[in-house]
Amino acid sequence: MRVFGHARRVEGDIRLGDVRHGSGVDHAAAANNRPETRAMNCDVRHRARTLVAAVTLAALACKGTESPPTTGRIQVTTATTGADLDPDGYAITLQGDTATGTSGNTMRQVAVQGTVTFSDLKPGGYSLALGGAAANCPVGGQNPRVVTVTAGGTAQVTFQIGCVQRVDMSGVWNFTEQFGSPLACNDTGSFVFTTTGDGFTGSSDQVGTCDQQAGSVDNSLSASVSGNPVYSASGAVSVTFSSGGCFYAADVVGTPPDHLTNGSVSCSSGSGPWAAVRGGGPISSVTVTPANRSVVAGGLAQLRAVLIDASGSRRVGPTVIWSSDASGVATVDPSGVVFGVAPGSATITAGAESKTGTASVGVEVVTFTTVQAGAYHSCGLTTSGAAYCWGNGTYGQLGSGAKANGLAPVLVTGGLTFTAISVGGVHSCGLTTSGSAYCWGLNYWGELGALSPGGQVCSQDGVLCSVSPIPVVGGRVFSSVSAGWNQSCALVSGGAAFCWGDDTYGALGDGSTTSSTTPGAVTGNLAFVSIGTGALSACGLTAAGAAYCWGNNTAGQLGVGPGGPETCSGEPCSTTPIAVSGGLTFTELSVGYWQACGRTSQGATYCWGDNVDGQLGATTTETCTGLSATVPCSTVPLPVEGGVTFASVSAGSFQTCGATADGTGYCWGANGDGQLGNGTTDFAPTPTPVAGGLSFAALSAFGRWHSCGLTTASLTYCWGYNGWGQVGNGTFDEVYQPVAVLGQAVPSGATPVRAARLARRLIRVASKPLSARPPRP
Repeated sequence: MRVFGHARRVEGDIRLGDVRHGSGVDHAAAANNRPETRAMNCDVRHRARTLVAAVTLAALACKGTESPPTTGRIQVTTATTGADLDPDGYAITLQGDTATGTSGNTMRQVAVQGTVTFSDLKPGGYSLALGGAAANCPVGGQNPRVVTVTAGGTAQVTFQIGCVQRVDMSGVWNFTEQFGSPLACNDTGSFVFTTTGDGFTGSSDQVGTCDQQAGSVDNSLSASVSGNPVYSASGAVSVTFSSGGCFYAADVVGTPPDHLTNGSVSCSSGSGPWAAVRGGGPISSVTVTPANRSVVAGGLAQLRAVLIDASGSRRVGPTVIWSSDASGVATVDPSGVVFGVAPGSATITAGAESKTGTASVGVEVVTFTTVQAGAYHSCGLTTSGAAYCWGNGTYGQLGSGAKANGLAPVLVTGGLTFTAISVGGVHSCGLTTSGSAYCWGLNYWGELGALSPGGQVCSQDGVLCSVSPIPVVGGRVFSSVSAGWNQSCALVSGGAAFCWGDDTYGALGDGSTTSSTTPGAVTGNLAFVSIGTGALSACGLTAAGAAYCWGNNTAGQLGVGPGGPETCSGEPCSTTPIAVSGGLTFTELSVGYWQACGRTSQGATYCWGDNVDGQLGATTTETCTGLSATVPCSTVPLPVEGGVTFASVSAGSFQTCGATADGTGYCWGANGDGQLGNGTTDFAPTPTPVAGGLSFAALSAFGRWHSCGLTTASLTYCWGYNGWGQVGNGTFDEVYQPVAVLGQAVPSGATPVRAARLARRLIRVASKPLSARPPRP
């Protein structure tokens, strides 16, 4: 309501404040002196006061009906303490409904010690978030946080920020790491960090190995680094970064920082711990490992230079200069891979900065007296009694002291002199000159006969193993030894048989199904002149030429007819030796995975057992069912077809081989990987000649997909699948006919295979399945 300066009352013709002025005459004063005028003025004043009072009351009445406030405010303050404050301040983001009724985000900048106000906010809940804080300035309390706005009110919010001094991560950090389960990659290396803003970049160099299904592979690599320090509200500092496809986290310790502790690394192959110490400074020493190494001519050996810097820890990354003092004997490449050229000795030197270290490398040319193929590897004995193995080393079956594969023969460690060697599925055994038995490789079922579980854990399977020969317990003097897949057997001089390992199907022949890690006597009081072991069974040959078998009979490999006298774990078996049917007199007996073969005194060869791939060399009409499979088989000995008379025979996995008296080699059965050696991959249900025109003294078909042979000229050849280097020619390529194993004197007219590319191919993963368990028939 407005009150104007002039108010007129129309009724009674009374005017307030209507004063007229004339020239020189004071009409108001004259009029006021009249009695009637004075009376009228008093009445007017009374009425005016009444009107003013009414107007005032009306005004007060209008004021009492105004609308209450409908919005509120949020006032945000930042309280920052500590060191190394962020001069750019922060950003406050408000999320919620505004006074206009629209929803969305509103952002305001605020100083380090500043205040910002959000006005005209509708009542309700809002989210406030403080952003833009430096990495070394963690925000205390909840962030974001919920704030309630009331009409006409102001909500006070304070963000507490505590800054800590930034950490300088730049420089060299020497680290060790282990990751993966149950087996870890084991690496040593150096990070070189460069600070960039709140984070850091850099590089990583490392050396190490990873146990994988393809063997222990080289895990040496260089990679870039990208990461950040992370600061907690308490001022503690940790780092997170990525490098080489792995993610790292660790606590920063020391002022200035000198250790990274409580570290964790996560890679595609697993997780594990890591730690680092600040390194740098000059190299104080160089050591080459191993200090002594033997390599065959044409073979390779990886040497490592261990650099110790001023921090006292191992450092990787500085350039190492490698050299050989006898390049005609051995050469070395920039990565420390030594190539054996010719027999002799060479000193290999590694230099870094002003320091050097050396290793002695001996190069040998070997002559084998025997060779045998295992499931994924091969071994042979030299004229000096040294054992060499090559191929897959996942389960330690090369006996080289490592889990690495070997594409050329590598010396079995221990300095032992052997008179006999037997190569099983994934383990090997040998007899020393004193008759002591040693075994190495897989020890999952106790097949090494060492009582203790084994010195290592091998493969991604995490199975027990030994990467070097360990003695079979019991102190017995053995005359022969045979390594199968799950078990091993040996004979003493009197012909008594002892077996150890898996006995699930009675393969130990002791009348029970109780497995044993130590040799136990085979029952029956039989004296054998030879013994052989397969996947789940074993056989022995007496001096009279009678063959006895025991163990699993699922595929008819005992040769006793269908079924068996007993049942072991739901399968037909015999826990004691039982005579092979047919009344045949054998002069030689060979046991394969799921079949066995023997030569009679008349020169005929008989086989029995699994025939799914034609490995019996005979036409069969029977089928055997068990172990989740039904396969063609013969449960009794059948003569090998083809009219070939063999002087020796070797039953293997899914192939069988034999040599005639004139040295001609024959193989039959599966041939998908060239394991028959006839230059093709064609299946052969009857004996087919091995290509190459070689004269063989003996053949070995126990390889999973490969075979080997020793010629009458004492040269070793292998052929077939080569995914782990088990052919021994320095490559991973399949070979469909015999090729000479590296390290031997080169045959006349042959071209040696140089394995220098091996160093760049060690990490290849074979495509064939690799398993500690035997394949099923």
